[in-house]
Formats: sequence, structure tokens, C-alpha cells
Amino acid sequence: MRITLAFLMVAALCVPAFAGGNPDVEIYMSFDQSGAGAPEHSFTMTPGEPFNAYVCVSGLDMGLTGVSFALTDPDAENPDMFLIQSFENDLDIAVGDFATGISVASQTCRTEEIVVVAHLVLFPLTAGDFCIEIKDYPAFPRWVVDCTQPNGEVDFYCVLAHGTVGAGTCPEGDCP
Repeated sequence: MRITLAFLMVAALCVPAFAGGNPDVEIYMSFDQSGAGAPEHSFTMTPGEPFNAYVCVSGLDMGLTGVSFALTDPDAENPDMFLIQSFENDLDIAVGDFATGISVASQTCRTEEIVVVAHLVLFPLTAGDFCIEIKDYPAFPRWVVDCTQPNGEVDFYCVLAHGTVGAGTCPEGDCP
């Protein structure tokens, strides 16, 4: 009981230290071809037709310079379904691997209403059903760095929606 109480007290004191300028930041998967249009969270693929799955961030009152996340690996989850799969960073810098945890960053403050931070390029050989789930990067769980000067402040994002392909099932997002 004492350990639990001590942990809760430490957590309560640390949370305000991470209060940045984006208290309502959300991350989601979109299959909209621009990545920043309507947040289309589901997609029906056609064998032989490539498609992209975009990682989008919104609710950026103070902009974005970096974000950390991980994604399920569609190719590992569905062997022999894809001819090509690649991860593309849509910002400037990427450190890590999308399947185990990656941090992507921009050299300038990104202030768009919706920022596309990365996308998966998928070329399916066969049809299938699966989920591209947004997961936590263990080293920097749910971190979004805003544009506060001089070093930026950290907020924690919620997951608005994962990406459903075909009749796949995804967990519900956790945004209020």
C-alpha cells in the first residue's frame, strides 16, 4: 500500500512538468490520399494496387517538432500478403524502427491543423483483413514535442483511431 501511494504521489508531481502547449493532441491512422484530408480510418485494399497508410497528428495548439510512436508491422502480421512494404518519414529526422519504436522530428515548427508525420507504403499481392495499430514507443511513450522555445515541451497524445484494412478489427482509440 505504501509503495502504491508513493508511486501515485511521485506521478502526480511529475505530470505537471510535462504540461506543454498541446493538451488535446491526437494521433491517428488515415487512408486519405493526401493524409491530411478527412480522417478515413478504414480501407478496402485491392490486390496489385499500392496504397498508403498515413500517421497523422492533430490538436496542435503550439505546433509540433517531434513525436514518438510504434506501429504494428503489416508484413510481419500477414506474411506473403505484400510485395513491397516501406516506412516513409514525412518530417526531417527519424530515429528507430517503426515496428519497435520510432521518433520522428522536424527541423522547423510544424503548425498545420493536421501534420502527416509518416506513412507506410503497401503493395498487396492478395486481399486481406488486418489492423495497423498505433502503439507506444517504450523509450518515449506517447511523446509529442511542441514548438515552445528554447527546447520545446512534451505533451502526451491519445490515439483517436487505428487503421482498419478490410474487415480487420482494431482496438478502440482512447481519446475522450
